[in-house]
Amino acid sequence: MIEKHLEAIRSKEEEARKRIREAEGRAGEIVDEAAGAGERRLEEIRVEAAELERSQLAGAREKAGETIASLRAENAKKMAALGVTAKRNKERTLDQIIEAFKKEM
Repeated sequence: MIEKHLEAIRSKEEEARKRIREAEGRAGEIVDEAAGAGERRLEEIRVEAAELERSQLAGAREKAGETIASLRAENAKKMAALGVTAKRNKERTLDQIIEAFKKEM
């Protein structure tokens, strides 16, 4: 009777060992699958980040181009205004020189 119980216990132990080996094997497969999925997701994120960076750079270039164009237009207006002012000042200076010569004569 004891022998019968020992045999049943040994049988259950062997079954438990077999299940443990199967579980370990399956756990290894699950870890490998998870690692593969994680690596694929990481690559997807890298691609998305690169696309986002390109998009942001393109937007920044466009914005910079618009800003530069605006600054050039503003600069051209200021230069034109300075040209007009310089011409007026030149004319006034010439008028003052002419007046000064007239007074001396």
